[in-house]
Amino acid sequence: MDSGTAPYESMSPSLLAAQPPTPRNKLEKPQSDWETIFSHLTARMGMMRAGRWSWWAYWSRLAEFFLPRRYHWVVVANRMHRGSPINDAIIDSTATLSIQICASGLWTGLTSPSRPWFKFEKAMEWLEIDSEGQEWMDDTTKKVETVLAQSNFYTSMAQARQDEVVFGTSPLIIYEDYEDVVRFYNPCAGEYYLAVGARLSVDTLYREFTLTVAQIVEQFTLEECPEQIQKLWNAAGASLENEFVVAHAIEPNFDLANRTDPRGKIKVVPGIFTYRELYWLKGIKTARPLSKRGFREKPFFVLTWSRVSNDPYGRSPGMDALGDQKQVQKETVRKAEFLEKGVRPSMGADASLKNEPASIMPGMITYMSTAGGEKKFFPLFEVNPGWMPHIMADIKDVSERIKRCFFEDVFMAISRMEGVQPRNELELTKRDLERLQSLGPMITADENELSTMILRVLAIMQRRRVRGPDGTMQPMLKPMPASLKGIPLKIGYTSIMRLAQRAAEAVAMKDCFATGGELSSAAKAAGVPDPLRTLNLDKAYKHYCEASNFPAGLFYTDGEVKQHDAIRAQAMQKAQAPDQAMAAVNAAKTLSQTSTGGGSALSALMGPQGGAPGAGGV
Repeated sequence: MDSGTAPYESMSPSLLAAQPPTPRNKLEKPQSDWETIFSHLTARMGMMRAGRWSWWAYWSRLAEFFLPRRYHWVVVANRMHRGSPINDAIIDSTATLSIQICASGLWTGLTSPSRPWFKFEKAMEWLEIDSEGQEWMDDTTKKVETVLAQSNFYTSMAQARQDEVVFGTSPLIIYEDYEDVVRFYNPCAGEYYLAVGARLSVDTLYREFTLTVAQIVEQFTLEECPEQIQKLWNAAGASLENEFVVAHAIEPNFDLANRTDPRGKIKVVPGIFTYRELYWLKGIKTARPLSKRGFREKPFFVLTWSRVSNDPYGRSPGMDALGDQKQVQKETVRKAEFLEKGVRPSMGADASLKNEPASIMPGMITYMSTAGGEKKFFPLFEVNPGWMPHIMADIKDVSERIKRCFFEDVFMAISRMEGVQPRNELELTKRDLERLQSLGPMITADENELSTMILRVLAIMQRRRVRGPDGTMQPMLKPMPASLKGIPLKIGYTSIMRLAQRAAEAVAMKDCFATGGELSSAAKAAGVPDPLRTLNLDKAYKHYCEASNFPAGLFYTDGEVKQHDAIRAQAMQKAQAPDQAMAAVNAAKTLSQTSTGGGSALSALMGPQGGAPGAGGV
C-alpha cells in the first residue's frame, strides 16, 4: 500500500468483525523489490541496535531503580511474563514519588488540558493582522485544542513525561484516526531505535514490539497478512492469542539502489511523500510487508530532556539521581538491619543447650542451668542506638538530593517554601521565575517538538472532512483568509516559565497603573497637565491582559470597537440635541425681553421687518 492511508487508521472491533474467517486470496502475491527493501530495513535496524547498546544497558539500571514497568530488556514473543513481579530493588519510594511530582508538574505546566497552552500567532511583532485573520487563528486554535482533548493526547503525554524524566527520551507516534481524528502511541524504552539527520534532529524511528494474531489482523486486515497469520486466524481459538514480533520503521523517503539493475533505483513509496513507513514480521521471510505507506509530514516527535551533539537519545534527571538512588536504597536496607539487630539480635548459647528449646520472643521461656554464674544464653553483640540519628540524617540528606534532581523544589515551591515568606505578589513571582530558569532549555526543546506535533495535527485536520448540519461533507477548518496568505505564522506557548515571566510583567504593570492613578489625581488637584496623557490606555490595558494570560477571544476586534464608538457618539449627540434646542429658545426669549431703546435686542438682530441684519429697503 503506497498511499497516504492505512487500514489501522480505522482499526476497531468493527474492523475486526468485518474480517472473513478465511482469506479470499489464499496465495500471497510477491511484491516487487520487497527483498531489497527488507534487506535495507533489517540491516539498518541491526546497526541502530548496535549503536543503542550503551543506552540500552544504562536504561536497564534506570528501569531497575526508578521505572521498571516502562522498559523491555528484550522483545520476544510468547514470553508470558507480563504479570510476573517486576523487581525488588526499590525499597525507599522517595524517587518514585519525586518522579510523579516532576512528570505531573511538566504535564500540567506545559500541556495542561484545563487551560490554553498554545495558540497560532504572527511570527513577527510588527506585522499587522486584521480582525478576519485574528478570528481565523483563534478559531483554528480552538479546533486543534478540541481534537487533542477528544483524542488520547493528554493521557499519552502523561506517560511520555515519566519516560522523559527517567530515561531522557520519549517518542510519540501520531496517526490519523477514523474515530478521534488523531491518535498517539507511546513506544517504551527497549522497543525503539532512533537516528538523527544532518540538522541533528531525530528523523528516523525504528521499533520492534509484540502483537497477537487478533491484533495483527485488526490492525492490517486479513488480506494483507502473510500466510502464517492467515492460518492461525483460520484456526481461531487459542491461536488468536499467539504472539509475533512486529518490526516497524519510519524514515525519510529516499530511494534505494536496485541490486538487480545497478542503473536503476527503487522508490519505496511515491516521491510526493516526505516520510515513509513500513511494518513487517521480524525474522519471518514473507512475500510482502504488512503495510507500506507515505506521509507528507513527520508522523512522530521525540521529547528529550537534553541531548549532546548528534546523539539521538537524551540525558535525564534520572541519570543524575541514579547514584543517590542506589545509596538511599542500600542505606534503607542497612537501617532495617540495624533495627532488626537491636530488636531481634543474634544469640549465643552454651553447647549444653544444643537441641534444647530456646526463644527470644516475648512471653517465651528458655530453661538453662545458671550454676557457676556463667551466661549460657546471651546476644552476640549489642548495637549502639546512638548511630540511628546519624543514619536517619544521612538518608534524609540523600533523599533531598534526589528531590532536587527531579526538581521537586520547583514544582512544589509554595507548599514547601521555608524561611521568610514572600511579602507581596511581585516577590512571589520573582522567586518562581528564579526556580524555573533551570528548566528553560528543556522547555524550549520540548516546545520545538510539540510544534511538530501540532503542525501534523493541523495538516490532518486540513485534509479531513466532517458531515455538516445539511448532511454534506465539509472541511474541518475554515479557509485561510487572503489577509493571512504570505504572512509567516508561529505557534506560541504559555508554559509555566512563560507564565511566570508574564506574571512578573503583569505585577510590574499593575504597580505602574496604581502609581499613575495617584499621580493623575495629584495633577488634577494641582491644576497641572495629567501625566496619564502620555499613556495609550487601550494598548496598555490589552497588553496587561495578555501578560495576565487573559483569553484573547473575549476582546472585541478593532472594527467592532470602532463601530461601538460610532454608535455611542451618535447616542450622545441625540441626547444632547434637546438640551441644545432648549438653550436656543432660552437665548431667544432673553433677547426678546432685552430693550435697546428702539425695540428689543432680538428685533435689532433680525433687522427691519424680521429679516436678516442689514436687510431692508433703501
